[in-house]
Amino acid sequence: MRFINLGSRQDASHYVAIEMFKEIHYNQCTLLGLATGGTMEDVYDKLVELLKLNHTDISCLETFNLDEYFMLDPNDPNSYMTYMKQHFFDKIGMQESQFHLPDNDEFDVEEDNEAYDRAIREKGPLHIQLLGIGENGHIGFNEPGAPFDSKTRLVDLTDTTIAANSRYFENQEDVPTKAISMGIDTILSAERIILLALGEKKAKIMAKLYEMNEPDEMIPASSLLKHKNVEFIMDDAAARLIER
Repeated sequence: MRFINLGSRQDASHYVAIEMFKEIHYNQCTLLGLATGGTMEDVYDKLVELLKLNHTDISCLETFNLDEYFMLDPNDPNSYMTYMKQHFFDKIGMQESQFHLPDNDEFDVEEDNEAYDRAIREKGPLHIQLLGIGENGHIGFNEPGAPFDSKTRLVDLTDTTIAANSRYFENQEDVPTKAISMGIDTILSAERIILLALGEKKAKIMAKLYEMNEPDEMIPASSLLKHKNVEFIMDDAAARLIER
């Protein structure tokens, strides 16, 4: 794993956007694995700007999202489908056939999850998988203890993750307690992984990862130790406890 401190939140976000833009611009049939959340908003803003500035053809671009809340209406303001449409898909004119999120309804859950993994495997590998990281080291919604060989599946969210996500909901009791998430093995199948960590709340977990030599299932992001092409991109705040 390569740990890179780019100083400011903006510079870190823009670096990630530029790397994704370059992949799309030079490989128009790019397959991307996408993430959501506040950390990614500046990334998508800059990526949209670059794609438009360079008149990049995105007609062959295809994306797969990491996760979606279980049984939350895709049109709900807090769904990841809504997030992606607002921040990326609609802004560059992507068609519905070009983007994929896990099927999050209550019907045929296992079959739908298997189909999602199968689609990634058959179309892939993903050229870039974008990741954020939780304070407990979760990636996607793979919480501590998630098996490294896990595939896309229904997961229970921890209390800390629910609390962290509650800022997006009017009441904490409205926050979903389950989600459909790509598994760790699914994530690791990508050719390249870029993880973006911003802010002081991520400093402890980034320092812990920096010191690790072997993966530990209690820290899901440590699974990335064995991947051949991973970058951890940080701002000063997230990198402040790393001693080089």
